[in-house]
Amino acid sequence: MGMLTDPFTPALFPDLFTWMWVGGLVVAIGAVAVYNLAGSRYRRYPVLLALHEWVFWPIIVTFGIVPLLVIIGVPLLITVPVLLAGLGVAAWATFVKFPPLIAAANDEIRRQKFVPPPRRSERGRAKPTPAGGHRKHR
Repeated sequence: MGMLTDPFTPALFPDLFTWMWVGGLVVAIGAVAVYNLAGSRYRRYPVLLALHEWVFWPIIVTFGIVPLLVIIGVPLLITVPVLLAGLGVAAWATFVKFPPLIAAANDEIRRQKFVPPPRRSERGRAKPTPAGGHRKHR
């Protein structure tokens, strides 16, 4: 239990110290890159953009704070719950909140794409003849 309450310094945690702050920065930069790509790629799909918002902000806040917490020497007893809370919110949005919304949006897209438009009245529409002219059908 002493390791969890000791200050997080390079002297006490030589193997983990550098990995924590560098990993936090790499994940935060990667989250910004993925968010920017998703914004341009999924601009026509508001449900997917909302999912990316819900995943982006917990990840960027969590992994933006972790390098700061590591460098100022906050104990692991505080740093680990911060990581778990941020990842938990992102996982909840990904696996609980948005799958039904995405399924409903996919059904709507399929319905719009594959349902034929309503038929027009056959009487009011002129049909071409084999010679290329139009005549009225009875």
